[in-house]
Amino acid sequence: MLKKFKKLFSNKTMKFDFEEQIVSIEDRKFTLRKASPKDAIQFMKIQETIYPIPVPWPIDIVRMEIDNRNALYLSLVENERVIAFIGVSLGDKAESHITNLAVDADYQNMGIGHLLLNEVFNYCRAREYQKMSLEVDVTNDSALALYDAFGFKVRTVHKKYYFRNHHDAWEMIVDL
Repeated sequence: MLKKFKKLFSNKTMKFDFEEQIVSIEDRKFTLRKASPKDAIQFMKIQETIYPIPVPWPIDIVRMEIDNRNALYLSLVENERVIAFIGVSLGDKAESHITNLAVDADYQNMGIGHLLLNEVFNYCRAREYQKMSLEVDVTNDSALALYDAFGFKVRTVHKKYYFRNHHDAWEMIVDL
């Protein structure tokens, strides 16, 4: 058991590759790339612009997730500044799980969340994942509208799921 635990945390090599690409949104060029540990500070800044303090994920958890060999984190970058990110857990072949999606407040309502979700959907479909799940604050209307547009349906309700505000969360799922 200890051997398995050590192996899980000692292998920093990412299992999931992603080819960097240039994307255009509203005539602006962005780089979509695999997140690196140096992005953690910028992820925190994004969280601070869109969530009340305390932010949902402290920096040590953000760093751990970026290094997680069973997850893929993507950063959307403009002029060397991360302006959005998405994370997806890929440890279970039957069901991928979006762990985080955040867009800097100055870049919201440009279709960036849609672009990131499309990218993760395509990535998971190409690797034959069957479903995708996530949790969302029941009061986050813009996120709920985005997930509804992608066909996510409520699987269950988690009462008082979020520690910072005690809001409920909907666990949502979609077939890929």
